[in-house]
Parts: sequence; C-alpha cells; structure tokens
Amino acid sequence: MVKNMLRRKLARDMQRSGMQFIALILLCVLGTFLYAGLDGIARMAEATNARYFEENRLAHFWITLQSADRQALADVRAVPGVQTARARFSLDMETTLPGEPTLCVTGYDGPMDINVPIVEEGEALSESDLRGCLVQAGFAQAHDLAPGDPVTVRYGDADYTFFVRGIVYSPEFISVSDGVSADPETYGFILVNARAFAQVPLTQIVVRLEDGADEDAARAALEAALPGAFVVGRSAHRSTAAAQDNVYMFSALSIVFPLAAYVVAALIVMTTLTRMIDKQRMEIGTLRALGFPAGQIQRHYLAYAVWPALIGSVLGAFLGHETLPRLIWALLIGQNEYPYRIIPPISPSTWTIVVLTVAMSALICLWTYRRTARETAASLLRPKPPRSGQRILLERIRPLWRRFGFNQKMVARNLLRNKMRTLVSCMGLLSCNALIIASIGLQDSVVLTAENHYLHALGYDVRANLTADADEADAYRARLDAAAVECIMETSVSASFGGQSRTTLLTVVEDGQQMLHLGPHETLAVIEPGGVALTDKLAEQLGVGAGDALTLRLPGDDEPFTLPVGQIVHNNFVQGVYMNRTTWESLRKGAFVPTALQLLAPTDACIAQLEEMDEVESLDYTAVQVEDALVSLHTVSSVFLVLTFIALALAFVICYNMGLINFAERTREYATLKVLGYHQREIRRLILRENIIISLVAIALSIWPGIALTDIILIVCETDSVRYVGQVPASAVAISCVATYAFSMFIQRLLVHKVRSIVMVEALKSVE
Repeated sequence: MVKNMLRRKLARDMQRSGMQFIALILLCVLGTFLYAGLDGIARMAEATNARYFEENRLAHFWITLQSADRQALADVRAVPGVQTARARFSLDMETTLPGEPTLCVTGYDGPMDINVPIVEEGEALSESDLRGCLVQAGFAQAHDLAPGDPVTVRYGDADYTFFVRGIVYSPEFISVSDGVSADPETYGFILVNARAFAQVPLTQIVVRLEDGADEDAARAALEAALPGAFVVGRSAHRSTAAAQDNVYMFSALSIVFPLAAYVVAALIVMTTLTRMIDKQRMEIGTLRALGFPAGQIQRHYLAYAVWPALIGSVLGAFLGHETLPRLIWALLIGQNEYPYRIIPPISPSTWTIVVLTVAMSALICLWTYRRTARETAASLLRPKPPRSGQRILLERIRPLWRRFGFNQKMVARNLLRNKMRTLVSCMGLLSCNALIIASIGLQDSVVLTAENHYLHALGYDVRANLTADADEADAYRARLDAAAVECIMETSVSASFGGQSRTTLLTVVEDGQQMLHLGPHETLAVIEPGGVALTDKLAEQLGVGAGDALTLRLPGDDEPFTLPVGQIVHNNFVQGVYMNRTTWESLRKGAFVPTALQLLAPTDACIAQLEEMDEVESLDYTAVQVEDALVSLHTVSSVFLVLTFIALALAFVICYNMGLINFAERTREYATLKVLGYHQREIRRLILRENIIISLVAIALSIWPGIALTDIILIVCETDSVRYVGQVPASAVAISCVATYAFSMFIQRLLVHKVRSIVMVEALKSVE
C-alpha cells in the first residue's frame, strides 16, 4: 500500500511537472543521439571495409615498374610474408560510348584472385575469355550497360571491342575518379584478361600478404628486391585511403562535437533535477512526518532522475544508431561504391554513455536530496527561509543607480541576486550558440577551403593535361592565345626522411612561375633553385623542417637523390613536393617534359585549338573543379548540417526548459506585481527585458568559443591529404546569433502568456 501511494505520488508529480520531465528526457535523448549516430557510422564504415577488404582479398601493395616479367614476379613471391602476387597492367583508355567517357582498363595475367570483384549481375570472367570484360556497377548504370552489351576502347590507333560478362564491384575501386570527385558519366573501370592486349606491357604487380605479416618489413623487402620499382601501400592508394579516411573522420567527429553537446545537456539536466528536488522540500518533510523510511523516500526521489535519464538515453542511443548511420551512408554511397554495408550492434562506448547519463542523473538527484534531508521533518515542513538581502554592485555606483527607474532596478536586482539562475541560463544559451556557430562555420569552412584552393591558390583558368607526346614549353607559349601559359611536369615520387616514407606527387614548375600560389593565405611563394619545397601536411607526416635533407626516389629509378628542404608551402587539397626546372635539370634524371599546361584567360579560339591537339588528353576548368570539389565534400557538409539541426534542437529544449523553471520559481513575485497594479503587458515586458539581457550577454560571449570549436573539429577531421582551414565568416556568426536570439525570444513569448494563468491567491499563499 505504501509503495502504491508513492507510485501514485510519482505519477501525479510527473503529470504536474510534465514539461520538465519531457525536457529531461529530450535532453538525455540529444545527449546520446549524436554520439550513438556518429559512432555508428564510423563503426559501420570500419566493419564494411574490413569485411569487404578481407573477403575479397584486397591487395596490400601495388608495385609499378618498367616490366612485370617472370623474374620480377618471382622476386616478389620470394619475399617473406608474401602470399600471392599477380602481374597486370592498368591504363586509362577512351571509349566510343556516348559522351566518350574514359575507362581505367585493368588487365590481369592469370586469375583475379587479388582484388576479387563481386559480380552483381551476369557472370565472372574466365581466364580464357579474351573478348569479355567486367564493368563497374556505377558506370554500367550511368551508361545503361547490361551483360552481353559491347564496349569499345581505343588504345593507340586500334579499337578493341569487349562484351560485358558481368556488372561488378571491386574492393580496389571504392572511390572511382580521375579528378576531384567521382562521376560515372565520364569515368569508370573495366577488368579484362591481359592477353587481350598482346602489345601492352605488364607494368604492375599486386601483392597480397599472409595473415599476420609485418607490412613495414614486407615493404622494405619488396623495395630491396626491386630497386627500380615504385611500391604503394593501402595508406597511399587513392581509393583505399579515401575509404579509410571516412572511418577516421567519423571516429574523430564522434568525440568532439557530441562531447560538447553532452556537457551542455548534462549541465541543464543537473540544474533541472536540482530545482525539481528543491521544490519537493515540503513533500519530503511530509513523507518523513508520516513515518516513511528514509531509504524508501530516497528511492522515490531517485526515480525522478533514473527513469527520465534511462528512457531518454536508451531512446537516444537507439534512434542515433538506427537513423544517422543510414542517412549518412546514403550520402556516402554517392561518392563511393560498396556492394553492401555491415551494421554492427550498438557499441560498448555508447552503452557506457547511457550508463554514465543515468549514473550522473542519479548522483545529482541523490546529492540534492541528501542536502535537503539533513534538516528535521519539522524544519522541512516550513518554507525555506529567504537569504539575507545584499546590495548588488550597481547599487554601490550611486550616480548610475539613481538614474535607474523602478523597473530597471528590479531587473538588475533579479539578475544579480539570483546569480546561479542567471549563470546557468547564460551558460545554456552560450553553449548552444557556440554549437550552432561551429556547425554552420564547419559548412562554410569546407566550402571556403575548396573555393580558396581552386579559385585563388590556382591562379589559372584552364589546365590542359598532356600525353607523353608533349612538345617543348616555349612552343606552346608561341602557339596558344592566352594571357599567360605555364608548363608543369608531375610524377609520382617516394619521399623519405628519418625512417619515414611517403608516396606523393612531385611537381616541377618553371623558373619564376606565377600561377601556383603556395604561400600563406594563397599568396605567391617563389620556389628557390637548389632545393625542394614541401607542403606543410606532408612535412608534418615526415617530420621534416626547412633545412633538412629529403631523399627522393622516382619510379623505375634505382638511384635515389637527396635535396635540402628550402621551404614549407601550403596546399589544402594536394600534398606533395615542388621543385623548379633548374633544380630538376641539374639532377640529370631526364628532360623537362610538360605533363600539363596552365592557361590564364584563354580565348575561345585557344580552347578550340587545345581540343584539336592530339597530345592534349583532357581539359580541366577551375570553375568546374570547385563545383566537383564541393560535390565530393557533400558528405562532410551534410554531416555538419545534421550537427546544426542537433544544436538547434538542443537550443530549443534548453531555452524552453530554463524559461519554464525560471517562470515557476518567480510565480509568487509576478503575482505580487499584479496585486500592486501592474498590467499583464507590463509584467510580460519585465520578463522579456530580463531574458533579452541574458540572451544578448550569452550570445556575445559565445562567439569566440564557437569559432574555437570550429577549428578543433576541423583539425580532428583532417585526413592525410586534406587540410581544412577554419574560416568562420561574419555571416555565419550573424546567422547563428540571430537564430539563437530568435529561438530565445520565441520561447519567452510562449512562456510570458502564462502570466494570465497565475491565480494570485494561490501564488501568494504558495509558501503556506
């Protein structure tokens, strides 16, 4: 019977303070939702990659060399730890399909037992089939290809026609692009048997290691066995690295932003529970006077905290785990190709957050109850004596204080005498606005990083990619009608320093080049002769500084060379090594053969001329590239957009909850004002004036933390190749501040209408 009585009391209390209990549940939902969701997508991507790579035998190394003959293959297979090795070629070829897209044609010499494709439709390709091919699923869908359809590719002056045997996914080609972003309309891959191209030399070996083999030792042994070869591991392979970068980004993101949101939610939960238990002071005294055991009363009030926290945190964990990963995966799949996805169960770390939420709420409730229960039952049955009044600081500044009217003095006293209430309200709004600034700033930073790179760091309008038949640089300047024409030569290179090695891009620029702005804030940085320039992120990875000696090795060259690092330059999207033409020619590693032309303000006739040149492989327009970059960064921007909505939801719940608590605590005061003759409109104006001051102070103080949080999140989201620059524009700050202020005012206007519902007699006698 006693238990039933306490249950009925709990039910009545929850009904009477329904909005506060709902707010507690929502705060716990939001506190766990974001972490569970971002942790879920990180674990989903990690589990999918792990299974996909293992079951389909993704290569550990890709070795590029002049000739992958039998001897080279035997040398690779003799390396300790190597399980399987296959020779092949991989070349980009034009097609005769509508739009003339480019295909990466990969020909295997033998069975495809490394990077095994998954056949979605059709059948696998047999070793003896020289007329068949396997086509990328996304490319086939974009070009309406089905098993049995012909695909013609052009190599040299000859056309080769293959018939589609199967539509496939490949673990080697998760990210399929020849530029900034994936576009199956213009680029894809097919797999064939190498014997179908008898005249194409095998120049690549893919290597699969035994389980448990040491990758670093195997790489060193492979480089020693093939001195002129170029060895690329999974961390440097473009597609595989992009897949792993997604895991890293979401893992890092699941810590910083959710932690900040969780701390804010915890602060408000603590305040709400404290106020709710304090309001039960006389009820606690009544229960004790009626003879209820202390332990039973304590358990009764623990239910105030445990049930909302348990319901909210478990609900948030399930909602976050079930919704965010699926939403973000749908965005992620737009830039990547996966045949399936693995949805792991809710992680132990998420359950830890749930337990922590419940435990934190219970401890806060227990501490508040015990602080109240120290008093005797008789003392608890009497109202809590008011604190002795004190002058506030403004009252001591008498010339200023005399100028205040009655209403202004009352507002100032309410704000400064109730310091904790003012501080918590201010902290709640401050934290929410900081989260909103960060989430909007993150989206703007991603966009501005891409725009600054392609529209400012690249000081040209068109880039013409050249084949190996390129002419001399001066010849192009004489023939092409453009404001400026510069040539660059790009090649892969292995950079080593202090035991660290990275496969990266070497860019050789002309002396006095003016089109690559590699200095701070996209300013021009002159590449000095006699040394190399490293991008800052590559320098960090290798531990290199200006003045250090860097060892470089070109593909197919068994004689590495060492040059001093003359300077550290900046490139947010492409990490690599730069040197000028004079330095390159002094190395005697071959002639300066342009691989690309950079043109500033070319005429239409110039563009037409470039399109007709046999040695021009493709044209890249920076205006188009920036759009492609924004498409490729759409996943990141979408995640940040989700964070914006979470921050807005948190702001709404916090503003409403704190407003409700403040109004409930001051009901007697508002009733007194009504008795003194204040109209409802005047009381509402007083309430709004207080909240306007709190809102403006909180918003002003939140700007710097919001910008700092943006920088922190961008740093943890960086990958090996991309450096995001925190650039929170004034517009983002303004939008965030206006949104937070509008939220606060909207909620306060909802609450001030409660003035009408105040029953003056009940409010004034509430202490009795």
